[in-house]
Amino acid sequence: MSALTDRLDRVAAQTGVTGAVSGALRRLRRAGGNVALGLIDQALLSGSAFALTIVLANVLDINSFGRFSIAWSFSILIEAVFLRGLFDDGLPATAHRIPQSLWPQLRLGLYLSSLLVSVALGLLLAIAGLVIVAAGGAAGELVIATGLAIPAVRLQSMFRRICYLDGRLPRAVTSSLTYCLALVVSAGLMIALKLTGAAAAMACIAISAALATSLLLAHTSELAWPRARIFRGSLRRLFRNGRWFVATSLTYWIGSIGLIPVCGFLIGLEASASLRILLLVFAPLSQVCATMFSVRLPEIAAELRAGRRSAVVAAARENALLLGSIAAVYGAVVVLLGQRILALVIHGQSYEIGTGSLALMAAAMALDAVWLGLALPLFATGKPQRFMLSRIAGLVALCCVLPFAAATWQVMGAVAAMVASSAASVITVVLTNSAREPT
Repeated sequence: MSALTDRLDRVAAQTGVTGAVSGALRRLRRAGGNVALGLIDQALLSGSAFALTIVLANVLDINSFGRFSIAWSFSILIEAVFLRGLFDDGLPATAHRIPQSLWPQLRLGLYLSSLLVSVALGLLLAIAGLVIVAAGGAAGELVIATGLAIPAVRLQSMFRRICYLDGRLPRAVTSSLTYCLALVVSAGLMIALKLTGAAAAMACIAISAALATSLLLAHTSELAWPRARIFRGSLRRLFRNGRWFVATSLTYWIGSIGLIPVCGFLIGLEASASLRILLLVFAPLSQVCATMFSVRLPEIAAELRAGRRSAVVAAARENALLLGSIAAVYGAVVVLLGQRILALVIHGQSYEIGTGSLALMAAAMALDAVWLGLALPLFATGKPQRFMLSRIAGLVALCCVLPFAAATWQVMGAVAAMVASSAASVITVVLTNSAREPT
């Protein structure tokens, strides 16, 4: 009997081990597939943005490209900082607090509320643009086009974020592919019709995002009219945490994309154009980090919601090491080959981009990748407050360094201020994490 019992125990143990291994492999394959699809999704968006920017850098004069870059930076402020901070960043933590059977109500509630807010903001911009046109300003049409783009881009972003939440990344890829193809066609028509202006370029973005958003109509069966309790509760939780996401993202925007209009004010439109090109060179790295963030965020949120909160520190270190390593390799390649690549794709314009600026931007992006890795678990739990202090420290460093560095070294000085800001953020978050860890 004891021999039979031992044999059964061994079989059970082997079965348990095999089941655990199989489960781990299934999770690995699923995670790998999600990351691969996420990378394809982000590559389509990043590639289309890269191609459009390169085209505009060649067909627009440097001042017009500088104006477009400033308008683009403010559209990012509205969409990626304000609207995404309110509706997207806290979504995984909020969604996993309610039963999945109620998610159809959550989806429609998010679409309606984000559309309402984005339309209101876009309308304000369009009215401001009409006023500028009536006053004889040159930027009025560009402001109007930016106002039209905001609601379309918001709905496309919301659709893709919900695809990530549901684990239906093929839909997100389809949406991004539609956007990419529409942007190619509309930009081609813009050039063929000789409508090569900053406003026409922004209109291309608006039209392409609207076409990509139309895919939502094929999935209306997965939506349900939200009950008032579910709708109010979800929005209340999103907005309560959203103010921290917005504040954190705002400090990041000021220290990166927000420098485009600042450089235009301090140095000139040529500096805005050059900084936009520099950021473009590192856009693929930003998209890779954003993809890994978007894919891992719901998974980590589910794990931490299940009670495994001891994994927060380990997850932060793991993601910081991974994203930092990717950024370091990418930065090294850009420093070695960046100028040659830019010389091949940009002709007829002179941008202030040297090896020193590329190296400094590589350092800033690597530090930002480390910060993002450290922040990921806290975003998953809907508690970004701990990282707000680090971004404030970075903003203080930026404000101290930028005026003097930009006056002395122009664009390279502005990038050096970005390095100082990113370094201060990482140092602060590491120190605060160390102080909070149990001994």
